[in-house]
Amino acid sequence: MLAGIILSYLNPAIDFVQTYRATTAARAEMHRLQADNTRLHRRVQSADDPAVLEREARRQGMVAPAERAYVVHGLRG
Repeated sequence: MLAGIILSYLNPAIDFVQTYRATTAARAEMHRLQADNTRLHRRVQSADDPAVLEREARRQGMVAPAERAYVVHGLRG
């Protein structure tokens, strides 16, 4: 009978610990996702900045309409 009483308290205790661990992991994931969201939100807001637009275009190999593009072959760094 004592064993039955102990077992009746053991399963809820195990469930509580598992739920606590899952909640802690979910909370950590939520904080990571919020940080990513903040970073991406700032990136979207900065997309209207002409300097940011030019930097991104140059990173992709684009040139301005008044510029002449050159390709240099054989460079080793």
